[in-house]
Amino acid sequence: MKGEATLTEEQLNEYVEPMPGHPTADLDKIDSAVEKALEEYPKHETAIDGSLAEDIHRGLDITRRTAGDPGLWHWLAVVKYHDLVRYRWKYRSEEAMREKFLGAGTDLYSNAIHRLWWIAELTSRGDDYSITDAVFANQTMVNKVFDRWFARYQPAVRVMCDELADEKSSVIDETTRRFNHALTNVQLEGLSEDEAREMIREIVAESR
Repeated sequence: MKGEATLTEEQLNEYVEPMPGHPTADLDKIDSAVEKALEEYPKHETAIDGSLAEDIHRGLDITRRTAGDPGLWHWLAVVKYHDLVRYRWKYRSEEAMREKFLGAGTDLYSNAIHRLWWIAELTSRGDDYSITDAVFANQTMVNKVFDRWFARYQPAVRVMCDELADEKSSVIDETTRRFNHALTNVQLEGLSEDEAREMIREIVAESR
């Protein structure tokens, strides 16, 4: 986790198993994007995330079902792109760094690579990554939207990001908190995109 020791391929192979469904990936594309990011940005710069999200999303030809397997993200973070994880995230504690390498599964915000793919997956529309770019341009948006449980429901995520794109941090914080709380009385998956937008607009207006 600190980069002070390196595991050999032989040591790692003991723990590596084939992925179900045989997903494919353009790792050369991702390699190039990672290399460019490491050259262009200083250590621990949050802008690294936005520079890589689209390439990681395009480069991994996987379904959401496959993306739900933590093993994929563990391999990408621990084996393939461990230098990137340490470059992007400053070592503050073992617990925090372990999450960046070994988080995944239901927590969209933990694993360093997993979070980039999922945010792009939930905000992109086909080849249009404009919402994805807007999200990563605002770190408060990344933190407050995608660390909430409603972030797993794409219609709500797209509306939330769209409506909060030009809002200040305090409004983003209050809106996401109140919307998350409102869902204790509303079935999230039952909301259409229009219904979610109406709810969110009311909360934004009250939060300003």
